[in-house]
Amino acid sequence: MNRIIRKLKQREKEPFHIPGKVQDILPIRRAWEDGVFQVGKKFSRTYRFTDVNYQVASKADQESMFLQYSDLLNALDSEATAKITISNHPINRKSYEEAILLSLCGDSLDEYRQEVNQLLMDKAMGSHGLVQEKFITSSVVKKNIEEARNYFSRVGTEYTTYYGRLGSRCTELDAVERLRIFHDFFWPEHASSYHMDFKEMMKKGHDFRDYICPDSVEKHSDYLRLGKRYARVLYLKDYASFIKDSMVTELTNLNRQLMLSIDICPVSTDESMRIIENIVMGVEKNINDWQRRQNANNNFSAIIPYDMELQRKEAREYINDVNTRDQRMMFAVLTMVHVADTKEELDRDTETILAIARSHMCQMAVLRYQQLDGLQTVLPFGIRKIDAFRTLTTESVAVFMPFKVQEIMDRGGIYFGENAISHNLIMCNLENLMNQSTFILGVPGSGKSFTAKLQIFLMLLSTGDDILICDPEGEYASMLRGIDNVTIANISASGGDRLNAMYMEEGYGGEDPLVEKSQFIMSLLERIDKTAVGAKQHSIIDRCVEYVYEDAKKSGHVATLCHLREKLLEQPNPEAQDLALALELYTRGSLNIFGRESTVDLNKRVVVFDIHGLGEQLKPAGLLVITDTMLNRVAQNWKKGRRTHVIIDEFHVVFENEFSAAFFNSAWRQFRKRNAYPTAITQNVEYLLDSVQASTMLSNSEFIVMLNQAAKDREKLGELLNISDEQMSYVTNAEPGCGLIRYGGAVVPFVNRFPKNTKMYQRMTTRPGEGDFAGGQA
Repeated sequence: MNRIIRKLKQREKEPFHIPGKVQDILPIRRAWEDGVFQVGKKFSRTYRFTDVNYQVASKADQESMFLQYSDLLNALDSEATAKITISNHPINRKSYEEAILLSLCGDSLDEYRQEVNQLLMDKAMGSHGLVQEKFITSSVVKKNIEEARNYFSRVGTEYTTYYGRLGSRCTELDAVERLRIFHDFFWPEHASSYHMDFKEMMKKGHDFRDYICPDSVEKHSDYLRLGKRYARVLYLKDYASFIKDSMVTELTNLNRQLMLSIDICPVSTDESMRIIENIVMGVEKNINDWQRRQNANNNFSAIIPYDMELQRKEAREYINDVNTRDQRMMFAVLTMVHVADTKEELDRDTETILAIARSHMCQMAVLRYQQLDGLQTVLPFGIRKIDAFRTLTTESVAVFMPFKVQEIMDRGGIYFGENAISHNLIMCNLENLMNQSTFILGVPGSGKSFTAKLQIFLMLLSTGDDILICDPEGEYASMLRGIDNVTIANISASGGDRLNAMYMEEGYGGEDPLVEKSQFIMSLLERIDKTAVGAKQHSIIDRCVEYVYEDAKKSGHVATLCHLREKLLEQPNPEAQDLALALELYTRGSLNIFGRESTVDLNKRVVVFDIHGLGEQLKPAGLLVITDTMLNRVAQNWKKGRRTHVIIDEFHVVFENEFSAAFFNSAWRQFRKRNAYPTAITQNVEYLLDSVQASTMLSNSEFIVMLNQAAKDREKLGELLNISDEQMSYVTNAEPGCGLIRYGGAVVPFVNRFPKNTKMYQRMTTRPGEGDFAGGQA
């Protein structure tokens, strides 16, 4: 084993140079724009990888991730070294503001945009304004840059594949991005002013190290002073026989600027087998020598000492691990640097880190007179100057799990709360998903309406998209009343607003618009009279709908249910007369709000269909007519190249019968195909899960917000969406506004506590006694 370590040191050995200037503390000899650095005799390249939901996964999923991570470690080249780095650094405020803050538009909504911007910055800076990033740096000795690039091209593909299996994304860093890591470490207060232009530097003859190194470096026995700040490097001195996989997470949860690195030097299988066999032979020789001495003393019944027996057992287990359990021998070094503004704060943080290590039966120690070597080791340059090696197997290295919880931080996304574990913002941009179908699920009082209102309000403030809302309880109308470019349609038996159920925009439906419209009319009639629609009625309706639109096209008038009733009366079939009789109340009677031409201005940017006054009997029919009206507006916007957001509350109502379920299933597909983002809100999840069509829609949706759920619903949802019991615990007795977000392949627990002292909250709240706009007052 000593021979391998000597060979490793010889391969990486370089002449010692006393630093003559601050720039010399950066061991980068050359840097290429594609991100390959020459450090000492080696070439190195850094890759950034994203986090995965390890901490909230089930035991089975954690075991699977652990084995997949072990496969990644096993794939490391024995001729190269790898460094896994976790970095806590201050948020780059400028780029952060560009990514999440809303632009002011000079209209009446700017006061709300300012409130949202203040909220986002307060939330972002709440955890000391830190963000965590993870990197893996590969280093290899090659003759020239071409060979190094070929090597890193292959390694990068392997990393992408193995991290992809874990659910993580691995991306290469170019020189500008890689140098930024060091700049932000040495100059966190100037992170927003970072700028690196290699062509400009070469013209001026500047050294790139001038842009990232600190003003000064003072070396002390147990700490460094980098400019005005203090830094201390520690290393893992003593390992416990059993280490929890949460140790790295707990060490990096400290709300301070820090970096933790794990240097991994794999040993080839043949070399490791030779080492282990020599160890086994040595142990057996010691045991035989001991037994020979005992026999010489006539002590034939002596038992082998415990320590020798333990050495024999461990050596055989090691051989078994390498031969049959796909384990590799690896040398590992764990180092960590943390930064503070004062020496007293640095000492307190060091004690905290040492205590965390002791709680895991390990011992962290401060490097003495090696602080600068330790700093160069822990930063992701790709070199190692600390030789505190520990011989480990693949599983022993994998237990230093770098994963914690997945983050959702999309540029241009909409705020949906904070990550319940990391407390970072959750910013969702639906454009990044394969489909934009959204479901908001929860029991009454869990915060469904508030979540939907917040989504609507933020879309209103941050986009130019059109928004169509079906409002069964009059909640969204009161929120949006008094805002410019908003139509609030009061659809009720006593109201003055009417919607034409037969209206059909060009481009409505699929390939055959008349078939879609016929299906809609059948759904509507089935709602009016559950015994009215059968096979015969289906044919009659299909025939009469075609007649109505043919006459409307010839005469130029707008088709209505009144015209359909007239056509039904003209038919000789008695079934047609029954259908006309069922339609009479909705065309000539007191409930003719859907039977004549529309009186609602449907051209505003936001249209709210308030059906609170329809009553329980008419609401299902009203929901169908409104959805059909939305289909027309979506088709119209699609031709104009405008995006539409469609929000439908009380969604479970439409799946109470076959025809309306089929119509909504078809409408859902049409929304997606015509650049519309549909959102369904419901409290009765069991109705959806009992319907095959609704379950399919739910399982195929890429964005699902799950708030507090009933016990039966939790079990069914977990099974349908393949969510573990550990993750579903976040929707068990959850507080209002808290739960789970399923965003593509990520399942993230979230908390959304919106400040009450804002005008937005006063508009959105539905709690009794709260809100200046409750009860319909603007």
